[in-house]
Amino acid sequence: MRKTKGALRAQVLTPVALATSLVLLAGCGGGSGDQNPADPPPTAAPTFQAEVRYTSYGVPHIKAENFKGLGYGYGYAFATDHVCLFAQETVTLRGERSRYFGDVDAKGMPITYLGQFGDFTPNLSSDFFYKLLMTPKLATSLKEAASQETRDLVTGFVAGYNRYLREKGENGLPNECKGAAWVKPLTEEEMYWRFSQAAMAGSSMQFINAIGSAQPPVLKTASATLPGAKALRAQSTRMAVLNSPLVRGTDAVYEHMIGSNGYGLGKGVTQSGAGMVLGNPHFPWWGALRLHQLHMTIPGQYDVMGATLLGAVVPLIGFNKDVAWTHTFSTDNRFTLFQLKLDPADPTRYQVDGVFKPMSKTTVSVQALQADGSLKTHERTMYGTDFGPVLSDGATFAWSGAAAFAMRDANYGNYRLIDQALLNGKSTSAESLRQNLATYNAMPWVNTMAADRAGRALYANYSVAANVSDAQLASCVNSPTGQFLLASRGLVLMDGSKSSCNWNGAIPAAQRPYVLRDDYIVNANDSHWLPNDQVRLSGHPKIIATGPVAEGAEQGERTRAGIAQVLDRMKGSDGLAGTGFTLANLQQVYAKSRFFKAEMWLDEFLAATCQGKPTPIVVKDSKGVDTDISKACGVLAIWKKTEGMTDPGALLFRKFYELAGELKDASYWRVAYSPADPVQTPRGFNTANTKARTLLADTVQWFAANGFALEEVSARKQVVIRDGAPIPFPGGRYTFNNVRGNLSAGLYGDPVYGNSYMQFVTFDANGPVAEGLLTYSQSTHTFSAHFADQTKLYSDVFLKGAKWAKLPFSEAEIKADPAYRSFSLSE
Repeated sequence: MRKTKGALRAQVLTPVALATSLVLLAGCGGGSGDQNPADPPPTAAPTFQAEVRYTSYGVPHIKAENFKGLGYGYGYAFATDHVCLFAQETVTLRGERSRYFGDVDAKGMPITYLGQFGDFTPNLSSDFFYKLLMTPKLATSLKEAASQETRDLVTGFVAGYNRYLREKGENGLPNECKGAAWVKPLTEEEMYWRFSQAAMAGSSMQFINAIGSAQPPVLKTASATLPGAKALRAQSTRMAVLNSPLVRGTDAVYEHMIGSNGYGLGKGVTQSGAGMVLGNPHFPWWGALRLHQLHMTIPGQYDVMGATLLGAVVPLIGFNKDVAWTHTFSTDNRFTLFQLKLDPADPTRYQVDGVFKPMSKTTVSVQALQADGSLKTHERTMYGTDFGPVLSDGATFAWSGAAAFAMRDANYGNYRLIDQALLNGKSTSAESLRQNLATYNAMPWVNTMAADRAGRALYANYSVAANVSDAQLASCVNSPTGQFLLASRGLVLMDGSKSSCNWNGAIPAAQRPYVLRDDYIVNANDSHWLPNDQVRLSGHPKIIATGPVAEGAEQGERTRAGIAQVLDRMKGSDGLAGTGFTLANLQQVYAKSRFFKAEMWLDEFLAATCQGKPTPIVVKDSKGVDTDISKACGVLAIWKKTEGMTDPGALLFRKFYELAGELKDASYWRVAYSPADPVQTPRGFNTANTKARTLLADTVQWFAANGFALEEVSARKQVVIRDGAPIPFPGGRYTFNNVRGNLSAGLYGDPVYGNSYMQFVTFDANGPVAEGLLTYSQSTHTFSAHFADQTKLYSDVFLKGAKWAKLPFSEAEIKADPAYRSFSLSE
């Protein structure tokens, strides 16, 4: 991973000893993930007890008699794998990044860190953001709203995590944080903040810098901030709006970089008649959105295996003995922006219903480490409104003397995320899971796909969406820029001069879309509208799916591919034996990695561009340079239209596809998109389009400039480095096409977004049958035995046909695992 200056500086900070109390606090001796800890003879009944069992690849199976014990065992196991990463995340949550890692470098430039969405976030803005939002009051509200089970899990998790710290001491921690002053005992307050941070990953976390840096203008200029209708007719103006920092902050969500694929297969399409689930979330390889495998059991009460976000204490994706489920990022608008009309005499006063009122003011102080080791105090007044905190990006959405902008986030008040996850894990069927999802309606930003042992499949979107009515969307998105953003990006910019445009809470469960089926459901980050080729879910509040993803809109590559995979499997036309799904052929269907838009377009493009043409075929690239595309035509003509690691043409087409804007423009297609045929349209190459061949020439020039052969395969160029050696790695455009790649060395570099926790689950008479893996492995500690083991397996699955890892669930499976080991913890 490429490191920012701030990250590099953090690594070379002079180690400061942890407080003596860290070492001397009472606790039990000796345990770690590598040896059995020896507990001293108890003097009283322990508050926390757990058994921690490990199976292959370092997956912990926590068994306890109650939720305190369950949290305790997992807190200890979690710290074993991620103490350094999570300790730094708690620094972020406390608003203390500048305190430990500095605010500016020697040249006066902001020190930044790699944020959840791949952006470089200034430490100082981040600190002001978190100190403004992550307050003791918020933590108290979250705790008071939580069930006793959640409270017990948190209490136990904190105790288990802190026990690990005590046992290791300041010099026994992994190299990434050995002796670091920022490694501190965990508090319950920080855990509740972590839950809120996770809930707002699809909303406020996209605007950390815009909120944390928002300050009133020094010069009270009265000029308008946003362009009007006439100005927006110019392409340059529209691009300026779309390229503004505020809008670009939503790229990862809008472009489905944080995407996922989820399939629920029912008895109508499985050979056994039992349900089957493919879970394939595409989440970052770093930071708080990493996933961690776990299995948690309270006999007779709770038994769930799967994966969770760092610090989320229970499985979010997974399975129990009756039902399996997965999630994909949903299209809901979880927040809205508001444009405020300001008092010309005072930019901290805004007009509502014709009356100017003062913004609320909160004074926030942040300490920053200086080059000489001293601490500098920054104090900033943060401003709030009836519509949420003020934000500014210093560009299109700058705070001027005439206008300012605020944001309301429905997930800031989402206090039941962990309770929702717990309830999901107690489900006994697909219908039971749907009812449980509707109970709290608290899944913050995801769809749910599931199937049960009886062969029922579920698609449900009980995600949190801003409680904005269709009437409010129609009347309150009333500026030319707001209407442009809604149509082009689905972003909602409302009129903040009217109290009638304000909203509170989330769209209620009764208005949320779902469907239960006996055949199948698929979702890959498109809206709820098309979960099955025979189903259309329509008439739901528009805030759930706006603009380019509204009901009836053109479907994405992965949604169409997923539906086509199921239909072809049922017809037996996918090259595999028989019809219907087994766990084995579901894995084969997935591993084939079909490129659906290439199937629908490429042959006609090659026929029009290459076939029957005298060689060399010379066309001009976008710079007017004559380019021979003959070889490119030949490579693409024999390509299998799959993204296999040894498929010549896959890398070539991927770059072509990227330059062509993923072929989203209607001018590329012979048959236009039709809502009546959303899987098979658009299709065919529009021969009137001359841009495509120019872009093929651009692609050829790109390969030449970077020293890639046109027939190059990803197995040689698409690698990650682990233990000093390259590991060939599968993945598509967003997995590797990022600035962190090292093209000068002929490599793409570490993945950015992409496959993370993967599970293939079905059921037999004995319960769940599950296989899968965590692509980036369990631990973030470089010298852990589980830093790269699953990464190597993942490569071997695609390159050598290796088997997926078994996910042992039953007691017999756990104890039969070749890497099984167990120890008890108590205090």
